[in-house]
Amino acid sequence: MMRLKPKSKKTARTAIGRSSRTRQKGRYSKSKIAVDDRRDDSPNLSGTQQSRGEPLGRSSLTPERIRSVKKKIMAQRRTQRHRIAELRTASEALSQEIGQYKQVLDRSRLQLEILHKLPAVAWTITPDGNCDFINQFYLDATGLSADYCTAPLETWRKNPGDLPPFLSVLHPDHEERVSHIFWDGVRSGGGWSFEAPFLHADGSYHWHFDRAVPARDAQGKVLRFVGSSSDIQELRSARDSLMDMERRLLAIIDGSPNLIFLKDSDGRFLLVNREFERLTGISRDQIIGKTDDDLSKLREAGALRTNDREVPRSGEVMALEELATIDRGPRWSAVQKFPIVDRDGQIYATAHITTDVTARKRAEEQLRLAEDRSRLILDSSLDAVVTIDASDAITGWSKSAGEIFGWSCEEAVGKRMVDTIIPMQYREAHLRGFEHFLATGEGRILNRRIEIAALHRAGHEFPVELTVTAIRFESTWHFTAFLRDLTDKRRVEEALREARDELTRVTRLTAMGQLSASIAHEINQPLTAIAANSDTCLYWLSREEPDLAKARAAAHRLAKDARRASEIIARIKALMNKAPVQRAPLDINDAIRDVMKLTQGELRKHRITTLADLHESVPWINGDRVQLQQVILNLVLNSIESMTHVEDRPRTLSITSRVLDDKMVEVSFHDTGIGLGSTVVDRLFDAFFTTKHNGTGMGLAICRSIIEAHEGQISAIPGAPFGAVFQFSLPPHHE
Repeated sequence: MMRLKPKSKKTARTAIGRSSRTRQKGRYSKSKIAVDDRRDDSPNLSGTQQSRGEPLGRSSLTPERIRSVKKKIMAQRRTQRHRIAELRTASEALSQEIGQYKQVLDRSRLQLEILHKLPAVAWTITPDGNCDFINQFYLDATGLSADYCTAPLETWRKNPGDLPPFLSVLHPDHEERVSHIFWDGVRSGGGWSFEAPFLHADGSYHWHFDRAVPARDAQGKVLRFVGSSSDIQELRSARDSLMDMERRLLAIIDGSPNLIFLKDSDGRFLLVNREFERLTGISRDQIIGKTDDDLSKLREAGALRTNDREVPRSGEVMALEELATIDRGPRWSAVQKFPIVDRDGQIYATAHITTDVTARKRAEEQLRLAEDRSRLILDSSLDAVVTIDASDAITGWSKSAGEIFGWSCEEAVGKRMVDTIIPMQYREAHLRGFEHFLATGEGRILNRRIEIAALHRAGHEFPVELTVTAIRFESTWHFTAFLRDLTDKRRVEEALREARDELTRVTRLTAMGQLSASIAHEINQPLTAIAANSDTCLYWLSREEPDLAKARAAAHRLAKDARRASEIIARIKALMNKAPVQRAPLDINDAIRDVMKLTQGELRKHRITTLADLHESVPWINGDRVQLQQVILNLVLNSIESMTHVEDRPRTLSITSRVLDDKMVEVSFHDTGIGLGSTVVDRLFDAFFTTKHNGTGMGLAICRSIIEAHEGQISAIPGAPFGAVFQFSLPPHHE
């Protein structure tokens, strides 16, 4: 018998170790066989004919078998790596496809969000007429819900003419008309459009323009009707306003005593008014669309077409006087011809306005005769002498008037006095007084010397002394005005006032300086003591053995001095803000009148008109007269200052007293000055806040302190249409 060569210890140990690991692996595989999910074609590591779980012997682990097992394991790993690569590729492709779907979904969501946020109504209708989408804008506007608007067809269409729920807010008067339009558009597949009023969520009806168009597939089949609805309430209102304006304009043209007509570029009549029909004896139906040559009556009145073709060529306004012969004889007419352009600026017609001035021509002749008679009288006066007739037209203008007002005689005569030398703020009163005199024969300023502002041709106002007399001549009133320029006199008075104001200002500044020094001195004493006691306290505390008793005493003195300084400041604050006042029964209207007397010169200096509406029914109040007059004076002076640089409107200060519903007495000051900005109103009464370049910011703060000390309130608001309104209210006096 041949003996086998024994293996080395290392080989034996390796084999034994492998056998041991193999046995352990076999036991593990056996215990896990219930959850083994390997495919049927996976390599069988046992590879031999031994039974499951049988330990491998040395004879079963031959090199060939080991190599075979290794090959199977490597093949299995290659297969697994290949499958993993395939799965990874498929996973990446799936992830990319999912990303694309997400992008499409995000775009769809964005588009849907845009449709909902779109500031206009958008909706879609199925081919059978059911609404399947409507955006949020429509829901917010009408107050309807999305579920209600998109309800299924079978839930709302009980009759052939029933409209979808989203159209339920349609005005009842328009339902039948819109129903025909809607269903005709659905059945035909062509869509629809209509205008109708819709009920909004606020309870008001707004006109809407609805339009729907079909969305078709490649074969032309209607997939949806896509529609929108626009709120055209403002457009319709504008259109109605234009139509009303056109009707009013035509009414004005027809009601005008002047002859008015329009011609196109070929001379055909486009419009004539009633005065044209009356003067020519030709009706509108006979002349519209025809030319002058088509009608014999117009051929005879050749002056009516003079220069008609020149206006469209030149594009300029023409004004001339024409003499025409009509049935009533020769008549003078003042004719204005001007081009009418369309929205593109192209001339398409010529307008004619003809005024019968025959009477004026005769009056002018009479005026020329009267002028020759009065010229010598007018020119002999050193003061300005102006004569006017009953229509306020200037008939005489002296040489001195030309020098004072800047108008030459030729320029002034014929103009109305109200349009030449009377400032804007007095014109309405002048006309009322003029009409009142002509109606009653009474005039408040007649035969009196009054001082008033007059208007120079250059646009500036200046003071004059005015005397007006009236003379009745040939059943017609004639007026003569004598005006003396007071500019030099006022200049001297204003110089004196300015000197007085400057002296007052210097005195006020000196007093404020003295008060400031006194306040500083009074506060400085306790502050010095506070500093000394603080040093003393620190000294006693910083010793090696702090003397707490002495430190406490110093601290008590420090607190005492601090309270003393606080009391001084409190007294000053009480003096400036809410210190008690001495009250007595007071007529606030009398206090206002006294202040107005004091400020009369300042108001006159700045050419400010005062309008006082002081109700006599205002009860007395409890108050300190001097302090309340100080408030009134401050508010008046502030109003004057706010109007100093106003030149484009009258300078007016309106002062009103009245009783409020809560029995409080209110006094208001409304000026036409520069007004108040919205950012300063809340801080206007704060101390040291000012809008003036040289203001102290204390005036209105002191006013508020005085009014609040009287148990009242003071406020300021922007005026309408301009300026500012300051007002304070005080409780009435009770017995």
